Amino acid sequence: MSKFVADNTYLMTDEKGNLIVSFVVSGNNKYAAKIGINELKQHSSNVKLEIDAKPYKSKRSLEQNKLLWSLLGKMAIAMSGKKNKVSSEECYCLMLEEANVSCDYMLALPEAELMLKKSFRVIRKVGEREVNGKTLNMYQYFVGSSKFNTKEMTELIESVLDKLAELGVYDSEIEIARSEYYG
Repeated sequence: MSKFVADNTYLMTDEKGNLIVSFVVSGNNKYAAKIGINELKQHSSNVKLEIDAKPYKSKRSLEQNKLLWSLLGKMAIAMSGKKNKVSSEECYCLMLEEANVSCDYMLALPEAELMLKKSFRVIRKVGEREVNGKTLNMYQYFVGSSKFNTKEMTELIESVLDKLAELGVYDSEIEIARSEYYG
């Protein structure tokens, strides 16, 4: 099955009044289109095709997620001198808070912490409470950015870029992101 992204489409008619649909393809999509057309030619020119054209939806959120975690790694290095999962996750949690993303709290037995970490993207122990003679941990948890739409991801990335600027962290990747997000 062939799949590519077209930049533009044109409609024409031939001398018999049949409709001709043409797609304008550029960039890396040219190669995907060429491969697809060559695959179709192998089946013969008399084979009917089922065409399913739909508006292109940007994979922006996947690109945004990759950018976010790269920026968080740079922030972790700037703040703690090391880039590891713990410090990147701490920066992530900090930025969710600073970006004013909602969080919630729950009480749970200490042995439930591992299960909670599997259930929530970011969870933080913020205290302990005595309930009916048992010590329970108070956890703060955040809905992860995987649940964000592109607008919410943009706001989070802008907050991370602002924080990196506060920390005096600049490099080419950050500057490209800054120009993309701030115009």
